[in-house]
Amino acid sequence: MFERLTASQRKLLSWVGLLAAVGIGLMLLQSPSLQPPRADSDSSQSQQSLSVGSFSSGQGYAAEIEERLSHTLAQIAGVGAVEVFVTLERSSRVVVAESLSEENRDGETRLTRAPIVLRAGSQASDVPLVLESYEPQLRGVLIVAAGADNPHIRHQIFKAAQTVLQLPAYKIEVLAKSKEKR
Repeated sequence: MFERLTASQRKLLSWVGLLAAVGIGLMLLQSPSLQPPRADSDSSQSQQSLSVGSFSSGQGYAAEIEERLSHTLAQIAGVGAVEVFVTLERSSRVVVAESLSEENRDGETRLTRAPIVLRAGSQASDVPLVLESYEPQLRGVLIVAAGADNPHIRHQIFKAAQTVLQLPAYKIEVLAKSKEKR
């Protein structure tokens, strides 16, 4: 098969083979380790799930987003005081594992659902098995900022909010703060 190739084609083919071997070797060197996660990561995961659960109404989540975004946007050059208002599509949600049991009594079939609970170590409390947890979803953002009357500053605020919140452009509104208080 290689006899039909010219010398330059053989040389090119050998270089391609060498580069492929080096690439595969580099990928093998940088593969993730197969060690089990440390106890530190387990505690951080439980803290993350607790923080999602603590925003069950969504109001705490929206308030945290508003505070962090207004603080961050106020750091942009030319931007003064910033107020942020966030609306949520839905609040956080947790999906818990359930066991189904079927009972036949006098010809009737009855399905019973019960949450699956886990015993947390030596503690006496039972913890439900959480399959999925969803953070609240943002519906839209209104940003009122001093300095947003300048189109360049307004665009910077808009792009920063779009990047941080990962929202499409039509869900973000940036307005200039009034100079006088009413």
